[in-house]
This record gives sequence, C-alpha cells and structure tokens, in this order.
Amino acid sequence: MDQEGKRDLRHRLATTVLLVLFALVAIAMASFAWFSISDQAKARQLALTANAGNALRFDLDAHDSFDQYVSSLGFDQISARISSEQGTDIDSSKLQPVTTSDGQSFTYEDGSEAQARTGAYLEFTLHFISHQDIIVRLTGESGGNGEAGTAFSSNVDSLPQAMRMSFTCDGQTWIYNPNMGSDASTSGGVTTFGIPTGGSSEAGNMFNLVAETDKPAVVRIWLEGTDPNCTNIVRGADYSVAMRFEGIEQQEQQEQQDQR
Repeated sequence: MDQEGKRDLRHRLATTVLLVLFALVAIAMASFAWFSISDQAKARQLALTANAGNALRFDLDAHDSFDQYVSSLGFDQISARISSEQGTDIDSSKLQPVTTSDGQSFTYEDGSEAQARTGAYLEFTLHFISHQDIIVRLTGESGGNGEAGTAFSSNVDSLPQAMRMSFTCDGQTWIYNPNMGSDASTSGGVTTFGIPTGGSSEAGNMFNLVAETDKPAVVRIWLEGTDPNCTNIVRGADYSVAMRFEGIEQQEQQEQQDQR
C-alpha cells in the first residue's frame, strides 16, 4: 500500500474512532440526563378543587361533620401544611428527579433514598367525605364555575410530561401519569392511569367513600427521573399543579359498566 493509501486508511480509522466516541458520549448522556439536573423545577402554584354538587368535599384534617370540609384548597393552605409536617418550604424548594415503583417510596438515580422532608418530592394528606356512597375520580374536566381540571403545566413544554402524582388509600396506590391518555394498568396493588385532556374517564376512578365517613388519602407529587422528558431542558423551570375530583355514584358506575 502506498503512502497516500496509508494516510487515507489512518484518516478513516481516526474518523471511525471519533464517531464511536461521540456515540458513547451520547449514550451516556441519554442514560444519565435525568440525574444531571442541577437546578430543579420550582413550584409556583398548587391548586386543588372539588366539584361534585354537594356530595364531595375534602380538607387537610378530619372533622366531625360534612359542613366543616371544603370544596377547594389553595397553594397557601397546602404549602403551610407541607411546611409544618415536612419542614419544607415548597415556595422556595425545588423538586429533584426521583423514581418509584410503588408511588410511596422514592429513590434518586444512584439508588439512595429520597425523602419528602428534603423537598425532593411533595407529600401531604387529604381527607375526603361525601353525603353518599361514591367512587372518587380524578378528572380533567373543568368545573362549572371555572375550576381547572387536573393538569400539570409549566413554562417549559416538556416538563408536564415528566411529572407524576399518586394517591395512597386503603392499602392501594393510584399513580396519575399524564402520558397514558385514558389507559390504566394495575400491578401489585398499584394502578397507573391517565385521563383525557379536558375530559373524564373510568381510568381515573380511585377509592370508594362510605357516606358521612372520613377517608384520608396521602398525595405525593414528583418529577419522574426515568421519564424521557426529564432532561436538562427542564432545569430551573416553573410548574403548577391542578387537581380536580368528582364523586361518581356507585349505581351510576354500575350502569356505565352494564352499557358496555
């Protein structure tokens, strides 16, 4: 082989090695992007509303009568409760990328335990009550008085897809994943579900309420580190969370199932 041929071969080999190195770097960045977020998402708004006629209400504490519960809770009330229970100021703390298999215990990318008291994720308890035996459903529908339906929102388009929330009650956990549409899947006592944008479906059905009986549900909100959208693009982004619940009478639910 002449000198020119050798130079050409060396050039091609060098190019190939460089491309392989670039590929390896890209793979590494893709694998660990969720862990490299150094300026995490910050809460700006957290609103909850309930609208099911006079049938469904909730609060941050259990009470003696239905009339002591409320149909809406705002950021300040929830923030104050999280601060008192977890010692975390959610107006200044930032969510960190975490992951979970059960919607209750969380870990960082390296497998170490994440805790709510550090602000890595949000955790608080809602107490529900109803005048009737109903199923509590998480819905994307807006209320008749303009209450926002369940949704994550952000100034960065990809951030809402990386967020999750869970509800733990009666030994079961329901995880809302905004990427699942109207689908739902259950495994090991954990149901992961989606709800249609601006709509409602049976996928959002969660726990039952017995008339006039308080039932607590632990709510957790987090940034899912394994989601493809959880990359440095969401670094420093603001986010807001709206939840809306409706009460579905069990007779109505049975009629819907019979019609199918």
